Amino acid sequence: MFRRLFLCCAALALAVPAMAADGVLVAAGAGYRKPVLELLQAFTSATGIKAEASFGNMKQVQVQAQQNPDISVLIGDRAFLEPMQLAQTFERLGKGQLVLVASKAHALKDLADLSLPQFQRIAVPDRNKAVYGKAAFTCLERSGLAAALQGKLLEVSTVPQVSAYLLTEHVDAGFVNATEAQSLQGKAGSSLTIAQDCYDPIELSMAAIHGRADNAATQALLAFIATPQARAVMQRHGL
Repeated sequence: MFRRLFLCCAALALAVPAMAADGVLVAAGAGYRKPVLELLQAFTSATGIKAEASFGNMKQVQVQAQQNPDISVLIGDRAFLEPMQLAQTFERLGKGQLVLVASKAHALKDLADLSLPQFQRIAVPDRNKAVYGKAAFTCLERSGLAAALQGKLLEVSTVPQVSAYLLTEHVDAGFVNATEAQSLQGKAGSSLTIAQDCYDPIELSMAAIHGRADNAATQALLAFIATPQARAVMQRHGL
C-alpha cells in the first residue's frame, strides 16, 4: 500500500507494505537509513522505477524478509546477512567504520577516555542484532577496556537509538557508524574514528533474495549500484 510516491519508508517497522509488480521493496539496517534513502531516490530519478524501504536492526530485517515475499533486496552488513541464508547474490556497497561520539557536554581525545569519571553512561547498539554493537564490544575487549566499563555500558537496539540518547544527553558517549556520526556533527560533542584493527572488517552489502530477484525492477537496482552515481552516494555517507 503506497500513494503513488516514488519513495517512502517505515522506520524500524516490522510490517512493510506490499510492492507493486513494477517496483522494488528493500529491507535495510536502521544505521544505514540516510544513505539507503538517498540511494533509492537516485535510483528512482535515474530509472523511473518506484522503490520503498523499511528499516530495523538486522534481526528485524530478517523477520521482514521471511514474512513479506515482496521484499526482494536486503541491505546490511554481510556478516549478518550471510547467516540468514536468504541471499542469492551479494553486491558490495561500502566499508563500515565504527565511530565513538561524545555528548555535547564532553570531549573525547582517545578511546581510553571512556574510563574517566565524567563518562558514566555509554550507549552501544545491541551486539547480537547490530554489527556496530558487535564491533564496539570487540574493540573494548581488544583494547582491554571491557571490564572497566562494564557498569557504564547501556545496550540499545539500533545505531539511531544511540544517536537519540546522545542528542538528549541521556548518555555521555555512544558508538555509532560513520554515517550517523556525520549527522551528529554540530549537534553532539567530539567524535573519534576507531582504528580498523580494533574490530573485524564491516562490509556493507546488498543481497538479492533467492527466488525474488528475477524481476526487471530488482535487476535494475542491482545494476544501478555499480554506477558512479551510486558510488558517490555511498562515499558521501562515509562508506
